Amino acid sequence: MLLRQEQRRPRRAAFTLMEMLVVVAIIVALAGIGGFFLMDQLRGGQKDAARLKAGSLTQACKAYYIKHSNWPDSLQQLTQKDPEYNIQYLENEDALKDPWGGLFNYDKSGGNNKGNQPDISCKAPDGEIIGNWPRLK
Repeated sequence: MLLRQEQRRPRRAAFTLMEMLVVVAIIVALAGIGGFFLMDQLRGGQKDAARLKAGSLTQACKAYYIKHSNWPDSLQQLTQKDPEYNIQYLENEDALKDPWGGLFNYDKSGGNNKGNQPDISCKAPDGEIIGNWPRLK
């Protein structure tokens, strides 16, 4: 008599489509949450970069003031070679651009700095004015 051997199915060694979709959905959700917080940090970093750049433009204006005993008429004047002293205070026009590609604003009278130095500022995409004067907290 022949005994029938039960055929066993081989055990599966792969993931089902549903399992894969759940894993992909979790990864997408985590990436979306992480991207949201990362973009907020990027915006804050651009504002910090604008403050630092305004500070470096202020330093270039102070160097000009030391040589000429008056503030420059415009920031563009700092990118041109000074014929009297044969120096250039800023390398090129790119130094006058804020992190968003616009030009920094310049006010020689320095109203926000109580007249001690010129006001140098730019406007962030969210409307915040960023300048070289002390921030109020």
